[in-house]
Amino acid sequence: MDIITSHINADFDAFSSMIAAKRLYPDALLVFPGSQEKNLRDYLSHPKNAFRDSIVKLKSISLDKIHRLIIVDTRQLSRIGAFAKLINKPDVEVIIYDHHPPATDDINGDRLYCIEFGSNTTLMTHFLKEKGIIPTPEEATVMAMGIYEDTGSLLFPSTRPDDCAALGDLIGWGANLSVVSKAIYREITPEQVDILDQLIKNAYTLVISGINILLTKSVTATYVEDFAMLVHKLRDMHNPDALFALGLMGDRVYMVARSRVPQVNAAGIASHFGGGGHLTAAAASIKDITLEQTEEYLTKILHKETKPRISARDIMTFPVKTIDVASTINQANSLLNRYNINAIPVTSGPKIVGLITRQIATRAQGHDLGGVCVKDYMITEIKMVGPNAPVWEIRRLIVDGNQRLLPVVEGEKLAGVITRKDLMGIMHQKMARIEGIPSITSHSKSIKGIMKERLPKEIYALLEKAGEIATSMGFNIYLVGGIIRDMISRIDNLDVDLVVEGDGVKFAKEFAASIGARVATHEKFKTAVITLKDGRHIDIATARLEYYKYPGGMPIVEESTLKLDLYRRDFTINTMAVSLKPTQFGQLIDYFGAQRDIKEKRIRVLHSLSFVDDPSRILRAVRFEQRLGFSLGKQTLSLIHSAIQSDLIKNVSGGRIFHELKQILLEDEPIKGIERLKTIGVLASIHPEFDYTPKTKKTLLQVKEIISWFTLLYTQEVVSSWFIYLLALIDRMKPETVLSVCEWLGMSPSETKALVHAKNNVLNILKEFSKRGKKRASEVANILEGASLEEILFVMAKTKSAEVRKMISSYITTWRHYTPPITGKDLIALGFKEDKTLGDCLRLIKEKGLNGEIKDSSDAIHLAKKFLSRT
Repeated sequence: MDIITSHINADFDAFSSMIAAKRLYPDALLVFPGSQEKNLRDYLSHPKNAFRDSIVKLKSISLDKIHRLIIVDTRQLSRIGAFAKLINKPDVEVIIYDHHPPATDDINGDRLYCIEFGSNTTLMTHFLKEKGIIPTPEEATVMAMGIYEDTGSLLFPSTRPDDCAALGDLIGWGANLSVVSKAIYREITPEQVDILDQLIKNAYTLVISGINILLTKSVTATYVEDFAMLVHKLRDMHNPDALFALGLMGDRVYMVARSRVPQVNAAGIASHFGGGGHLTAAAASIKDITLEQTEEYLTKILHKETKPRISARDIMTFPVKTIDVASTINQANSLLNRYNINAIPVTSGPKIVGLITRQIATRAQGHDLGGVCVKDYMITEIKMVGPNAPVWEIRRLIVDGNQRLLPVVEGEKLAGVITRKDLMGIMHQKMARIEGIPSITSHSKSIKGIMKERLPKEIYALLEKAGEIATSMGFNIYLVGGIIRDMISRIDNLDVDLVVEGDGVKFAKEFAASIGARVATHEKFKTAVITLKDGRHIDIATARLEYYKYPGGMPIVEESTLKLDLYRRDFTINTMAVSLKPTQFGQLIDYFGAQRDIKEKRIRVLHSLSFVDDPSRILRAVRFEQRLGFSLGKQTLSLIHSAIQSDLIKNVSGGRIFHELKQILLEDEPIKGIERLKTIGVLASIHPEFDYTPKTKKTLLQVKEIISWFTLLYTQEVVSSWFIYLLALIDRMKPETVLSVCEWLGMSPSETKALVHAKNNVLNILKEFSKRGKKRASEVANILEGASLEEILFVMAKTKSAEVRKMISSYITTWRHYTPPITGKDLIALGFKEDKTLGDCLRLIKEKGLNGEIKDSSDAIHLAKKFLSRT
């Protein structure tokens, strides 16, 4: 005998799951293990109900005859009544379909199908669809009741996209929503009105670690149905973070727990009372304890297990830069300036013993005390917190205690630090929520949905895998770079860059091995490149800090934190990161207001010395401005003008300027970038001979037209468009000037030679075409023979003759691919004689591209004689 059952006090989700399971196991009997909720009882008691006769009573079956037990909507041993006796019997197969999280008394079935959806019916619908089983309209209607009831008409926080999709399938299979509405609608009885009145009057709020928890209670002499429904009505009135309601009914206390926030685990709290459920919804039935004792114990559990909404661990910066207690004031000031921080912890071994601030170090130097040890002037009376300290405690120490930097310690080990700015950011977010102001500058929010939408499944899975491996190694890992900016802007970008707080090279090797990919490491810079099987790359770097010893110099690189790593980047729009840690996967981190700048379409540098540190960023700013359709921020534009007036571009190596110029010329709209460089004075600053006249613009526009034409030919040939645009920029320069420009831009000898040769060759080609007379195809081919495709396309752009352009067009599309037929003389020269074998003949014909039906050697010889007669 096969039995399908569910939990005691079955609801519509339990019953509809049983109906679905019946389609998977047609020979099984439907048996409730105990009572049902009132709504379900009323539904099944209707004389015309199609399912009432399909239910078999528990007392009518013999447990000894059961060989397979299919349990739906639960896996807790305590919730299946008499069927618990069958668990662990060797001759009984147990199959479980459940959507609840694990509990302490879970059954280990022979087959277990568990996914945490909002409704168990969703799970059953998935299996029906997978097996191609379509329920009848009546069955689909009952299953829809299960989803609607268990998800609160898709409004409960536990609802998943899969629940909505399953409901869509059921409607498609004929579910009648009118019947669903009548079945799950519940009128409130006078007894329930009395309980709801008690719940409202007895409600009070506990604020634990910043979480608002509503507690309430009621008392009735006997059991009253639908206590959970009344609790939902109370929740809708108050909208707390979490709600716990206790109802004394007869000799039992019933608990209903609901939570909207992850800091309060409803199922975890209920488990202390022998109950269970989900993270967001749970219940318990409590015996042998009074209502007052239950309330007191519940309060203790809530204080113990409620996690702070934001703890020190969530906002601290780590790893932390420190200075040894024996270091000097001068060394401390050097570190403070290098890392652009206002205070630094002083350590003696692993233990933190004080703080030294920029103000103290500067004033000490002013008194000629730069050579003394920091221990003589450091702040020793400092407060510290643990990683789980709530925000209110952090605020008290930083604001009320006037402490600039708050160390976060685990034991004696320094785990991180919290600054005033970190605290202000959190307080700003809280005030924005209270006032109902949407904060686009939130340091952290989830973009998991956007990632799923924009990234291919295989890349998304790789990022999840990276997060798991990094966490197992004790590292934090983040997705960074333009891919995040473009995801938010709904622009395609699959350039995956990862930053590791830890050993990036060590992680890269471990990650590459786990996915069967190749890895190339650069130990000096602590970076690595992983090459996937499909040829795509993942760039991995250790979180690092850059500082410059002089304007325009190459940066000095040190290992650092994520925040300092992001601070070294060029513009705010490129400073976002996404956590890949499994518990925080998809959390967007925005320290510098990138979201605001993206919304306002603005390019903004992070600090006033950005262009002093690296003047090549000016060209990059223009490139992003034109590509994204943004505008340079007011201060950023002012800083660019200051850098140009100070002639700082001359401090940068020509090679770096050439790289950035080349990137602009590779853009889809390079002319806009060149125009902008001209407008703000950068073009002349690069080299005085770089000019942008109306004639230059006309040539560039013609180049764009020709490149677009060639692209539409779909020849699959790669053409260096940047090279053609560069030819247009130097077109009116003298040969010696071109050499000067190439030298200043740091172009290699081969690049310089190619550019000079191309310029001269273009002039020679145009000269040949300027000679009178119409050119035959062979003459055009002779003129263009040996010219690169880039040179030929630039000739097309530069010529004023439509006839020449037409001839070159024919050459590119047709004539350059022409192979003349083989003549008889060619065959004789090849040694095509009668003593040749068939294989020899065929080989020669195949090698030279000669076509024809050749069955034997006589055909080949006949073909040879035919060509001989023609010549």
